[in-house]
Amino acid sequence: MITISADSARVEINPAGGHFDEVVFTVGGQELRPMHRAHWRTGENHGGVPETLNENVPQTLRSLAGDFFCAPFAKDDLTGGPEHGPVANGIWHEWRRSSTNYAKTLELLLDRTVLGAEVTKTITLRTGHPIIYQSHAFKNGSGSIPVAHHPMLRVDGGVRLSFSPKRFGATPSAAIETDPSRGRSLLAYPQVFTDLGEVRQADGGTVDLRSLPGPEGYEDFLLLVEAPRRTVGWSAILAPTQKYLFFILRDPRVLPVTMLWLSNGGRDYQPFNGRHRNVLGIEEGITFFNSGYKASIADNALTEQGIPTALSLDPFGTTEVKLAFGAIPAPSGWSEVAEIEVWSDTLVLRDVSGAETRCPFDAQLAGLE
Repeated sequence: MITISADSARVEINPAGGHFDEVVFTVGGQELRPMHRAHWRTGENHGGVPETLNENVPQTLRSLAGDFFCAPFAKDDLTGGPEHGPVANGIWHEWRRSSTNYAKTLELLLDRTVLGAEVTKTITLRTGHPIIYQSHAFKNGSGSIPVAHHPMLRVDGGVRLSFSPKRFGATPSAAIETDPSRGRSLLAYPQVFTDLGEVRQADGGTVDLRSLPGPEGYEDFLLLVEAPRRTVGWSAILAPTQKYLFFILRDPRVLPVTMLWLSNGGRDYQPFNGRHRNVLGIEEGITFFNSGYKASIADNALTEQGIPTALSLDPFGTTEVKLAFGAIPAPSGWSEVAEIEVWSDTLVLRDVSGAETRCPFDAQLAGLE
């Protein structure tokens, strides 16, 4: 593992796929560990011993933890590469580090190119900030590619979700599990909705996806499109039982969609084995659902509405994707985050009650200035 640590955050990066194997935020002496590590990695159902997987299990699942970057996002039906691309399956090498009184920075270099581009991963931790600032940069390269971040949380005990304003939500054309011998999905596919609190199920009922975990034994996927003319996009997860408030910030002009992967025991095959439960993926990206490389770079139902679904690389320069996420202790009495306001050096988070709390923030590092 490759580690970067500051007073308020620590990250262990798995070189195999660049997954964040362990993430710890420290606020007021309290350690917060909201992010997910797959049970086959931790051995939580196997006496504490990591499970042995079949040879055909791809690296992105072998390493599944925390957050990782995907390029291309979902299946690579264009070049035949692994799902979520070489950045989530290749080897990341430590390139260089820098440190000041205010920040520590780690730069990693991917062991292969993507569309001819050299790819770097930069992680910055600022003193006093319980936040991880990330940047992925494609140097030169030519073509377009769907990309996304893939943060995952454990939502045991219940969480409440909220987001910056959305234009609409939708499920893809088909469920992610269609073979009942392998798994099951709860939601109706396809559908378009405007209220995350009332999403149609396959059986004709509805479910409130603002509160998770939902019904057990299902695997589902949906997409939320940012409202027009937004310059700051955010996702927030309030976990009163686990006592954390987790948030993600991004530029929606670069990453215009938020995708939710609801994994709650709906896959029966290895390595999931029906035991991958209470997991929420909040995947911030530019892609056409999980439909793959070809569909994302072609004209599709989202591009027809002016919503880009692939990142265009600059053959003569650098194309950069930034994201920031962090966690603070859940404020007492809070029930749902209503708003996150970004200042140049501060985040202001507000509950639906009107109560607010503040957190140090670097808008420039997050790509929001």
